[in-house]
Amino acid sequence: MQIDPQTLASTAVYKLVISSVVPRPIAWVSTVDAAGVNNLAPFSYFMAITHAPPTIAFSSSPRDGEKKDTLRNVEAMGEFVVNICDDDRAEQMNLSSGEYPPAVDEFAVARLTAVPGVKVKAPRVLEAPINMECRLVRVVPVGPASLVIGEVVQWHVRDDIYDPATGRLDMHKLKPLGRLTGNLYSHIHDIFEMKRPSPDYRG
Repeated sequence: MQIDPQTLASTAVYKLVISSVVPRPIAWVSTVDAAGVNNLAPFSYFMAITHAPPTIAFSSSPRDGEKKDTLRNVEAMGEFVVNICDDDRAEQMNLSSGEYPPAVDEFAVARLTAVPGVKVKAPRVLEAPINMECRLVRVVPVGPASLVIGEVVQWHVRDDIYDPATGRLDMHKLKPLGRLTGNLYSHIHDIFEMKRPSPDYRG
C-alpha cells in the first residue's frame, strides 16, 4: 500500500505518524507561570539533538486552537524541566495529561512532589528517576505546532541508576516508559546488546 499524506485528513496523518515512530520517549515537562502556578504535562514528540551543548527538544501542538499551558509558560519564563517517566510513575504521568484549566497544579492532581530546580525556577518531579533542567534556546514554529528547543543546564539522576565509572545510566534499573499509539504504551524491559562493526566504536 502507498499512502500520500497530502490526500489524508489531518487526524489520519496524525495516526500514521504516531503509529510509525514507535516507541517514543516521553518528555514529562514541568514549568511554572509568572504567578507561581506549577504545570506538568507529558509530550511524546521528544528527542535529543546534540550533546555539545546538551540540547533536547519537544513539540507542543495547540489544543482547540490555543497554546497549551506548557508552551505559554516556557515562552514567558524561558525555562523548563524535562522529567523522565518510568514504569512506577505511569499512572501519575497519565493523570497529568488531562485537560485542566491553567490555575490547576498537575503536581497536586497526580500526587507528586514538586521540588525546586538548582538553576531554573521551574520545579522538577522528585519521584522521577531523571530530571533535566533546561533553559530555552528557541521556539521554532512547524505548521501549527511549536518545536521547543532547550539546553540542559543541570541533571538530577537517581543514585542507583548512574554508574560513575562508565558515565552511563543503567537501562535495566531505569525502566523508562515508551509511548505507542492511541492508549498504548510500552515497557522497556527486553534489552539486548549489539555492537557496531568497528573496533573503535565507543557509543
